[in-house]
Amino acid sequence: MTKTVVAKPNDTPRRLAFEVLCQFERTGAERLKADLLIQEALSTTPGTLSDQDRAFTYALVMGTLRHWQRLDAWMMHLTQRKLKQLTPQVRVLLRLGMFQLYGLSQVPAYAALNTTVNLAKHLKQTPKTVGFLNAVLRETQRRLEGEGFAIPTPEANLAQHLLWTYGWPETLSQKLQAQYAGADLLSMAQAAETPAAGLSIRVNTLKTTAASYQEMLKAAGWESSQPDATLPEALLIPDFSGSPRQLPGYEDGLFYVQDTASMWVSRLLDPQPGERVLDMCAAPGSKTTHMAALMHNQGVITALDPKPERLALLQENLHRLQISMVETEVADACEWQATAPEGTTSTRYDRVLVDAPCSGSGTLRKHPEILLHLRKLDVSQFTRQQTSLLNRAFKHLKPGGTLVYSTCSILPAENRLLVARFLEKHPQAQLDHEEQRLLSKNTDGFYAARIFKQS
Repeated sequence: MTKTVVAKPNDTPRRLAFEVLCQFERTGAERLKADLLIQEALSTTPGTLSDQDRAFTYALVMGTLRHWQRLDAWMMHLTQRKLKQLTPQVRVLLRLGMFQLYGLSQVPAYAALNTTVNLAKHLKQTPKTVGFLNAVLRETQRRLEGEGFAIPTPEANLAQHLLWTYGWPETLSQKLQAQYAGADLLSMAQAAETPAAGLSIRVNTLKTTAASYQEMLKAAGWESSQPDATLPEALLIPDFSGSPRQLPGYEDGLFYVQDTASMWVSRLLDPQPGERVLDMCAAPGSKTTHMAALMHNQGVITALDPKPERLALLQENLHRLQISMVETEVADACEWQATAPEGTTSTRYDRVLVDAPCSGSGTLRKHPEILLHLRKLDVSQFTRQQTSLLNRAFKHLKPGGTLVYSTCSILPAENRLLVARFLEKHPQAQLDHEEQRLLSKNTDGFYAARIFKQS
């Protein structure tokens, strides 16, 4: 059960949460970003909301999204109706009320019930509908306080167990069962149910050391630890939940917010000072700036991204971290043509990174809305682009050079299976290292393959 500090019951956070959740209901969650929608809703609210109300709004939206599929299963079971037989507003109201009854222990049951009913009245729902909502929520309360719901064991039906216990869509579980052990799926589902806690940062080693920055944090009242011995530049601040700008040295570029699984990818590529490196999908710059630090700001990194606004974020980060070796270009990496440096004839690179656009299925702790995308995701929309990027990257790589292909996905179709097909078609490509990191309570799920180009 999620425990969070919530505001005293009032209509504004619940109304805002309802409006944001309705956007997911209307669009089928087509690549919407929950945190951005929440920020937009909060910024356009007349008057000033307290920090407590803002936190409550965030908890309502993210919690409901995280448990959406499970709440729908409850809804159909208790009403004996298919979802399409209920109006979109009724579906959202029931999810919002059910989540409060289940997931927010500091909201009394009467408050969850009464405020949902009052919100329905405010939305001018009919008395019959209001009575229906009240009855379903009261039955939900009775079940949660009593016998609960009959849930299949993992051994009997793993996909149904994951749906009813963790809110994972059956379509997702069925795709993964052929590739993962049941224990791994259960472990990842448990991890995805828990929001990412604390703040993971990468110390900018061009300007300071992890030990020195830890002392700065301690002086400012923040305890930190090194979460991974293979990543000496990584720090975890376990009790931090505010804006990173509040931490010492943000404006001076002493650190970059980054998950440890993401840091691992740049370490796997292992770029060296003085080399030419191509970053095919660079913005907003987590791996680009990490590679620059590993290269001691010596050499050249060519950073590509097709969207100018995203590349602008990368340029802001380069300026803040005081990195001068990166050349940025607005370009579609699948079509981009390299040019030889002045005084040379070779257009190829020593190392190439393809951190490919993907489903994001490894980031469920931070982005629970992705569970909705995964209900009916056609992964081919990603794998076509990923394959094209990987093929193109290999052409840009020097003989004897190193390529890393990575995603923040746990779907084998975007990872191991795609790389296997690539290797079959490219005899010069030699797989040196391949690893799927599971989604866990401490890190995102990530995949990376390191490939050498034989001379």
